Amino acid sequence: MTRRLPHVLGPIALALAAVVGCGGMYDSTVKGVVKLDGAPLPRGTIKYVPDSGAGAPAYSIIAADGSYSLLTGREEGLPPGAYTVTVVANEPSKSNPDSSTPPAPGKPLSPPWYRDAASSPLKQTVAPGHNDLNIDLSTTPPDGWKPPARRR
Repeated sequence: MTRRLPHVLGPIALALAAVVGCGGMYDSTVKGVVKLDGAPLPRGTIKYVPDSGAGAPAYSIIAADGSYSLLTGREEGLPPGAYTVTVVANEPSKSNPDSSTPPAPGKPLSPPWYRDAASSPLKQTVAPGHNDLNIDLSTTPPDGWKPPARRR
């Protein structure tokens, strides 16, 4: 009977490993709610750009209730570390009577200082494990913010 024990334990250990799994590709997950002047932002995208410059940014579409949950590529989560956060949100596009051209983008909902990593004042530190990180946006410009020069 003791000779058969290793033959029985091997399949049991393999089945247990399959049920438990190895987890995701990343050590951290992030979810939260994006608000603009205290009200949930009803649409848009949020991006976490690594401050280290290494690695891919993590993205999420902002749901109608302002909630988001980050993905890096198709995988849930992102590596722990320091990030600059950008938020881009527009009103829905208006239909274009000329079907040969695309509709014009809707009016911006998110202020311009949150739309680019170079100007965004939003910084987040992502810890290993699960992170609930709410983002509070304001229509009041941050101190020292200057609009970018217009392109010609």
